[in-house]
Amino acid sequence: MSDISLHDQLNHERVPFAAVPAETITEWEPGTFVENLAPFPPGGWLVTVPSHHRIDLVTVDGRRDTFAELPSSPTGIVTDGDGAWVISGTIGEPGWCLNRVRQGEVKHVCDLPQLRFGNGMALDGRRLLIADSALGIVLAVDLDTRRAAQWVHHELFTPLEQAVGVPGVNGITVAGDYVFLTNSARALLLRVPAAATDTRHLEIVAERLFADDFAVHDDGTLYLATHMFDSVLRLAPGGRRTDIARADQGVETSTSVAIDPEDPDALWVTAAGERFGSGGHGKPARLIRLRANPSAVPGAPDR
Repeated sequence: MSDISLHDQLNHERVPFAAVPAETITEWEPGTFVENLAPFPPGGWLVTVPSHHRIDLVTVDGRRDTFAELPSSPTGIVTDGDGAWVISGTIGEPGWCLNRVRQGEVKHVCDLPQLRFGNGMALDGRRLLIADSALGIVLAVDLDTRRAAQWVHHELFTPLEQAVGVPGVNGITVAGDYVFLTNSARALLLRVPAAATDTRHLEIVAERLFADDFAVHDDGTLYLATHMFDSVLRLAPGGRRTDIARADQGVETSTSVAIDPEDPDALWVTAAGERFGSGGHGKPARLIRLRANPSAVPGAPDR
């Protein structure tokens, strides 16, 4: 597939490029697919590795160890104190569950029979919000009762029949009073009030923006992993779009972006190298740190 046809087929707008400093912190062997990441004190990062049914702990100096192994592929992850909440399952099949994970220890929390492709996950108070990329729903898990129920569903969350294998609702992040979501197949960035009980107030924040997971800065800037477009895209509050990292900086098949809680000008990015299920085994997966101070990016004062 040519570059032009990829942009056209997936409806992703071409944007300017303004590179920021990038540093590869660690690499995984080719054939490894890394999916999501979450900060883990002091200064480490937990990375889900669905291709190998495990979660890795990476320190800021690049040391990497297995944090936990699971019987099925872990996808979404949210850290909390000395452990993490993690969902795992097999894409397209029933049997998904929520786990509580600590170093070397995996405890089953609850089954999630509503899911078929659990993907992004975000913490909102005492509930976990889970995006299902196949069914186009967002599930809410009450961490006190350990019960799960559908929170919201909308046609704009669903995948597209003509985009076979491309996820629908994908990344999910809580920022202020809103829940932001990406739909990869529809190339949309959406938001809905966190207090909503339905999608009557669903808004389209951006169109023609193909994205996977993402992070929201306190100043309202969004940083999005574009997955198939091998970049990290900066979306300023005023709407200006800029790629701040591309394949030459190591973010090939970027899957997740997180803001460093100790340094809000630093972004951490997982890059899978190979497309999931592509059969390719020649490129390493990476964890990359970007220096993404908005003032260093041309056009930043547009907000």
